[in-house]
Amino acid sequence: MMHAIPHAVFLHVEADTHDASVMSEALKRVTGNVRVRRVSAAETALDLVSGGGEGGPPFDCVISSLCLPGLDGAGLARRLRQRFDVATLPVFGLTRDAPASTPDCDWFDAVFQKASDARGLLPVAAAIVDLWFSQARRFHC
Repeated sequence: MMHAIPHAVFLHVEADTHDASVMSEALKRVTGNVRVRRVSAAETALDLVSGGGEGGPPFDCVISSLCLPGLDGAGLARRLRQRFDVATLPVFGLTRDAPASTPDCDWFDAVFQKASDARGLLPVAAAIVDLWFSQARRFHC
């Protein structure tokens, strides 16, 4: 479903450049109104999100690979969830393997399987945008 979304910025945490470009392309195909900022490490993501100050996080959504160097995606999601609720900052996970129900995945709003091309990732990108849009506080105040 295509939403009439005002300007939004998603933070994509992905160490693999191919996977990052595939997700960016899939999000562009789903909606042209989402700008994607990519970083390759969870620590960098935490620094950027912390820069929002009292006005809340500077991003509308975080999409993170579960497999990252250093602090992994589940650790990032846990730290973000301790600071922000679902309506303030939805956090979605991406994994190469089929998503499993593990305690680490409980920190994410949802975990999806990666695809090797944008076409294969379109359903995932659409689901992320739909979930984000339905949860985001700024659209439902």
